[in-house]
Amino acid sequence: MRPSFNLPVILNLLGAAQALLLAIALSSIKRGQKTENRLLAAFAFAIAILIGGSTLISTHYNELWPHLTRISHPFDFLVGPLFYLYLRTLLTRNKLSGRDVLHFVPFVLCILYLVPYYLQSAEFKLSNVGSPQYAQWYFVRTAVALLQGVVYVCFSVFTLTRFSRKLNKDRSTAETAVLVKARFVVFSVLALLVIAILRYLFDLQFPAYTGYTNLILPLGATAFVYMIAYSGLRRSEWLETESSSPAKKYERSNLTPERSERYLKRLLEVMDTDKPYTDGELTIQKLAEKLNISAPHLSQTINESLNQSFSDFINTYRVEEAKRQLLEPKKKHYSILAIAEEVGFNSKSSFNAAFRKYTNLTPSEFRKAANGNRAG
Repeated sequence: MRPSFNLPVILNLLGAAQALLLAIALSSIKRGQKTENRLLAAFAFAIAILIGGSTLISTHYNELWPHLTRISHPFDFLVGPLFYLYLRTLLTRNKLSGRDVLHFVPFVLCILYLVPYYLQSAEFKLSNVGSPQYAQWYFVRTAVALLQGVVYVCFSVFTLTRFSRKLNKDRSTAETAVLVKARFVVFSVLALLVIAILRYLFDLQFPAYTGYTNLILPLGATAFVYMIAYSGLRRSEWLETESSSPAKKYERSNLTPERSERYLKRLLEVMDTDKPYTDGELTIQKLAEKLNISAPHLSQTINESLNQSFSDFINTYRVEEAKRQLLEPKKKHYSILAIAEEVGFNSKSSFNAAFRKYTNLTPSEFRKAANGNRAG
């Protein structure tokens, strides 16, 4: 059959090209969260390969380049782990560990399984396309990949839910941006998974039409890639809008600069003497009642005088207190979680994220570095 093009094929090729450009752009970013960017770049690259592989079969260009057949198949087992690790890094800011390599075992196993096929001649590969063995491999591979996808989407939803619950109403602009970004990618990938499952069920029921459904999922992935690229272009504009909002937010407030200065002085005194930040259930309402001022005025004072959100303000005190306790000889036997709870954090993950945000180190790395300096 002669190679052919149509509108869906052209859209998919443009999507694959966009995904590759996105991967290159993310890989070249030198600032910010490098691990997060590299994982998203790898995720975009895997999507580009999968879109290209489906398009190759649909256009029959695999008949011109038979050795490219099945090259994309192992990547079915790569998108799930990359997506989950990206989301986990985005939300927790934790580094990848050696155990995370285990997420890529199915990808490696698929490659090893296909090595004998890759070593076959071009004639064998051409004759294999469309055969019962090829169809059987599609149904088995896709079933396993979908099962893996369901597991990783469940992990991702759980991670997102935990992160969302930890944020209070007075969250910072950066935290809000991260939450919006995470929700977007999770719900987008969930939608793609639903499309993939429906397509698979249709192919099981009507196997003769498998070739006609081949471009459905790549078209969805193409739309996803373009939305990521578009939101990336818009992100700086969103942040700029957020940063200019406090003035409008408080334009009707009756808080005078003189009262705000008095409130700030009282707030800082209480933070130093009473250490209310060690309360893991502390809210801006509870702190305002302790200071005998209104919560809106306290929020405005922190936002305008210190240029911080309530959560950032509290976490700076908690991290400084944690640093003192981590360096205290009497508490060298305390676990990281024990110190986290003493200074007001409710979980080790939120403690690690906040500590890294203000010190560029995890609590364990900070303690280890301090002990190393003492030994030296």
